[in-house]
Amino acid sequence: MKSNEATPLPVVVVDDDQDMLQIYRALLQGHGVGPVLTFEDGDGLLPYLRRHEAALVVLDLALPTVTGRDLLPRLVEEFPHLPVLIITGMAEVGQAVSCMRAGACDYLLKPIDNGLFLAAIDRALGPCEDEHRLRWRRMPFPDIVTEDPQMLRLMKRAQAVSHSGQPVLITGETGVGKELFAEAVHRCSGKKGALVTVNVAGVDDAVFSDTLFGHRKGAFTSAQENREGLIRKAAGGTLFLDEIGDLSEGSQVKLLRLIQEHEYLPLGSDAAAKTDAGIVVATNRDLKLLLEQGKLREDLYYRLSCHRLHIPPLRERQGDIPLLLEHFVTLASRQMGKKRPWYPSELPRLLQQYHFPGNVRELQAMVYDAVALHEKGPLTLAAFRSNMSIPSGKGLTVEGHEVVTVIFNGFPSIKEAQSHLISEALRMSNGNQGEAASLLGISRQALNNRLRRKSA
Repeated sequence: MKSNEATPLPVVVVDDDQDMLQIYRALLQGHGVGPVLTFEDGDGLLPYLRRHEAALVVLDLALPTVTGRDLLPRLVEEFPHLPVLIITGMAEVGQAVSCMRAGACDYLLKPIDNGLFLAAIDRALGPCEDEHRLRWRRMPFPDIVTEDPQMLRLMKRAQAVSHSGQPVLITGETGVGKELFAEAVHRCSGKKGALVTVNVAGVDDAVFSDTLFGHRKGAFTSAQENREGLIRKAAGGTLFLDEIGDLSEGSQVKLLRLIQEHEYLPLGSDAAAKTDAGIVVATNRDLKLLLEQGKLREDLYYRLSCHRLHIPPLRERQGDIPLLLEHFVTLASRQMGKKRPWYPSELPRLLQQYHFPGNVRELQAMVYDAVALHEKGPLTLAAFRSNMSIPSGKGLTVEGHEVVTVIFNGFPSIKEAQSHLISEALRMSNGNQGEAASLLGISRQALNNRLRRKSA
């Protein structure tokens, strides 16, 4: 009997450096991409591909026998739908560009940057519905773009707890992706019913009960007919209650009964109804603090704390920012029907220095705004910098820490202030003058001129 779920096709990596092959394998497998098949030379590649399908070929140009330059046109001719990612040394950039014209999907320069490599892998594999291609992201987390160890552990935990039958509590700041994790928990559970989402923020007890549990005809003046609550729609599936930190005392009691007894009472009914829906709840509030303040029932707190998934804010996983940037630029371009724009290498660094109070949702909004307004050339740093909200007294962040405030001895002169800004920008960019110039909002040539005057 044929399985409904296609076996993932391998990513084939060709490089004569055994150490690099091990690194590629570890990166890809850690990224949730696999299986990975490696070749130390190009002799066996074409024979293998003639017998087996593959999702992607990662091809080094400088191979000892049949070179990558020789292999590429034959790959394009024989396997026109197979993406080929070229790896090349700095001295071969011109040849890499020629390879792009010959049909390669992308190229990367050595030494390879891990984040750029994985982003290129994602672009090459691409989102598609063809069962013979790998999906965008590791299932059952197709929309969670990450390579952060915290997030990967969290995803494993989500899979582990999804079958327990106990409620799952998802916490984290606004915009971190709590609903995506709720969807993943539902998907992992294997439940055949729907995932039903209810935002209970600011909902009073009567509306909570009517929305969730429904009512019987005549339960109140305007109840002209029976109404099935959303809990019925979640039968055989999962009920996701978002922002449960705002629940009233009465609603907390009803939620506790739903969790403990798997039953509820529709308005106007004397007979309790049963449900088999799984329960996932989420909040951006500190439930322990609400408990201490007497705003959350102790019994409900401990029932909800059985399985907790705390999603870290984006500022604590800055390594994901380049991946998310790539993902959102591609997604926004596709949705807007635009050619995908490129962006300067300074942009990921600039974004990694920002504190992102709105987390992933804020980054997505920035990218969509920049792509929507883009007309030609690269995406500009100014398009992103204009959307960065920097609270009063705060600065950009470097590796999660605020930039140190310097107190001058008296009111500084323009020359002193300028010298300090240049020094800070160079420090934050690890001496990269191009990135420093971008942070200062000036050209690299203008920065060079100021540095020459400063050293004169």
